[in-house]
Amino acid sequence: MSEIGNASVRKAKRARRGSTKYGVLFVAALVPSILFSAYGSTVVNFTYDREVGGHVLNAYEVNTPEAMIAELNLTVAGMRRLGLTEELYSAFFPWERTPDRSMAFQYQFLDQLINRTEAVILWRTLAYNGNSTPETLGDVYEQKMDNLRSFMTEGCGAASVCTDWIARDVYFLHVATPYYFAGLFYTGSTLTVMMSIALFLYVRVAEYGIRKDRTGGFARVFGMETTIIRRYVITPLYALGFLAMALPFVLSAIA
Repeated sequence: MSEIGNASVRKAKRARRGSTKYGVLFVAALVPSILFSAYGSTVVNFTYDREVGGHVLNAYEVNTPEAMIAELNLTVAGMRRLGLTEELYSAFFPWERTPDRSMAFQYQFLDQLINRTEAVILWRTLAYNGNSTPETLGDVYEQKMDNLRSFMTEGCGAASVCTDWIARDVYFLHVATPYYFAGLFYTGSTLTVMMSIALFLYVRVAEYGIRKDRTGGFARVFGMETTIIRRYVITPLYALGFLAMALPFVLSAIA
């Protein structure tokens, strides 16, 4: 076998060992990420929606003020059970902790909504005891219920109910802290993982080419490229990926 051929074989063996090492590291990073995400979906998000989020949606969907008040009272009770007290803020940095981001204001907002709903009950009682026609009263009643729903979605998108917009962030910041910070790095982590996968597959294809062509040219070119890619691209991406996964836990420890 020629010297060039022997060098190519040695290079291919080193490439395979390096590829295996990076593959193990990738799996070591991917498995905890999957478990972390699965726990967030099945436990963390579910806990909040069971105690608070689901009742907010129910309050929006129901068509009687009595049912709306009942769901709003359950919303408040759920916030209390989760430990979302008035002194908490939906902000990490002290200079972001303004009154409009406090749980105290969240509870005031819900009290106002309950008071508005009770006013609809009072209007309905007085109106139906008067001389107005049922058809007219029905139209006004529906308009008042729509106004309550509009108040619940004020400041949100058209299809979003954000009555608990402060409580949700407070929950993730103070109760499920790693998931609050994970949301900040989600896009970066996803891009890093996608780039790592793409480059890892590229390196594997290149190393396959090295094994198939031991005559020199093709092997030398791809052998050099895979070494450079692993050293200067994939390794930094792995490091960024590990950092992105570790930062939520670091920040939650000092929150």
